[in-house]
Amino acid sequence: MKRTTAAAVSLLTSAAIISLAGCSGTATASAPGATAPHKRQPTPAERVTALLVTPGDLGTGYSVREFDPAKGKSVFARSAREITGDGPCIPLAAMTHQLPLGTPQAHLSRVVSTDEAPGTRIYVTLATYGQGMAMTAMDTLLADAVQGCSLGFTVKAHGTSELYYPFEPEDTPNVGDEALAYRGAVTEEGGGTRPIRTTVVRHGDTITVCTAVGGARIARPGLLAPVIEAQDAKLP
Repeated sequence: MKRTTAAAVSLLTSAAIISLAGCSGTATASAPGATAPHKRQPTPAERVTALLVTPGDLGTGYSVREFDPAKGKSVFARSAREITGDGPCIPLAAMTHQLPLGTPQAHLSRVVSTDEAPGTRIYVTLATYGQGMAMTAMDTLLADAVQGCSLGFTVKAHGTSELYYPFEPEDTPNVGDEALAYRGAVTEEGGGTRPIRTTVVRHGDTITVCTAVGGARIARPGLLAPVIEAQDAKLP
């Protein structure tokens, strides 16, 4: 049953074969105690790569390219450890910069563009966690962050500050096991204000963070919905 993150939504409303060997023309008896070889299970990184949304999943009018904040030359932070400020608020700032919630086994990001909203970038970060850890990340880290930081906060990384304005709740999509959606804005030190719209969805032991940044059409209702639905449809 899908549910929302209880503490987060409350506050916002108020401010993861056995492989059979091929048979030859002559049957042979198996040695006593012998078992069929197991197919190698994918690593967390391989699993995330295979599950991330692709252009084919989205159809005409969308493009998808790789994005790795750890390799960016002008990114705000390459990991959440580089962000300082009010501790409970750091996960929210990290997700805004395509960094995962908490400590997953593996994560990857993609940036999606759509002809319907020129100038807007939709970042998709998919992370896979150990058993039960995705739920913990949603129900503690994310819930605590929203509870303590939804009225605004400031963080800093590499000498650059960002001011986050109060969040406004959004309707949660009917996907995954639990979800949280909100919109707001962030002002960079010495720069302009960027509107942001974020939806976080847990599907089993994976968490998807979709964040739309910039562009005049970011406020269009349903902007993130096709991307969120396409990504969730790929998850087992």
